[in-house]
Amino acid sequence: MNEKISWFWFTSLLEMNRKTQGEILSAVIHPEELRKLNAETAKPFLNKRQYRLFLETRDESYICKKYEELKKQKTDYIIWKEPDYPQRLKQIYDYPFGIFRKGRPQESRLVIAIVGARSCTLYGREMAGYFAKELSRRGVLIVSGMARGIDGASHRGALDVGAPTAGVLGCGIDRIYPKAHKKLFADVEKQGVIYSEYGPGVEPLSFLFPQRNRIISGLSDGIFVVEAREKSGSLITADSGLEQNKEIFALPGNVTSDVSRGCHRLIQQGAKLVSGPEDILNEFPKFRVFSHNVCQFDKNSLARGEKMVYDVLSLEPKCLEQIASEAKLPVTEAVTSLYYLQRQGLAEEILKNYYIIKI
Repeated sequence: MNEKISWFWFTSLLEMNRKTQGEILSAVIHPEELRKLNAETAKPFLNKRQYRLFLETRDESYICKKYEELKKQKTDYIIWKEPDYPQRLKQIYDYPFGIFRKGRPQESRLVIAIVGARSCTLYGREMAGYFAKELSRRGVLIVSGMARGIDGASHRGALDVGAPTAGVLGCGIDRIYPKAHKKLFADVEKQGVIYSEYGPGVEPLSFLFPQRNRIISGLSDGIFVVEAREKSGSLITADSGLEQNKEIFALPGNVTSDVSRGCHRLIQQGAKLVSGPEDILNEFPKFRVFSHNVCQFDKNSLARGEKMVYDVLSLEPKCLEQIASEAKLPVTEAVTSLYYLQRQGLAEEILKNYYIIKI
């Protein structure tokens, strides 16, 4: 049996975490050596469940059949020795020995992870999408965890400007979680890449997501936390980044908001406070030499009424009458200006006659 299929068996079919895999390899040297061991000789290395899987899965024909099924699912399996393995990920001490991939591998001189709360605020969602768009326009690859809230907004922001993005799952490569992200999964796979340490069939169990977070940070040069509670998976990603010597960034928020307390704690501990994309790019001066297609919106290019309405919009929803009053315009003219701002992607009607800015 070739080496790659041996690693597939070891890292996937035995369902062991990375720490256990490392401990076993310190004793048996190679997965194929473990597979060929006498059952009684192998027993001390494995717990009860792992030993049962060892006996059930080590037949070569069974392993090859499972490996061939990956092709039907349009899934690649890459081991750490192959040139296609993500090079940034290989630099962390607990890199996966093998990783599953859907989509196309993406190369970039700068990779930034954008992470945050699943139950985020409108402000957080807008900021995640805005930063993802602006950084993507400059050639940055955005990585996130495919979850609800900040993750989804970050992926969508990159996709909306035609850029690739990379998602990292906390479940099997064939699982769509959450199910509401079915279209997002399809779009990321088509335009970018999806990674998972876990093979087909692995359910999205809660303890897998903290393990997944080290891969998000490992694939990145910096981690940007948009919103996070004091006890948050996003802070685990930031902690992993610190251990991996990555740059940590945080977005300030409302001091009374629970979903900003984690970000404020990160800033107190030394994370860089971010108020715009340049605050992130300035930490990577070598990348700026290669950065391209820098797009800056100039509101002075707007018509008079549009500019007056744009100036009073914010991320806090405002009703039509309030907008017209603050812009000192007749309601009918405010309606027309809002229509054109929406056409340009600069405003959004989130409820009937209630509008927010689209940065």
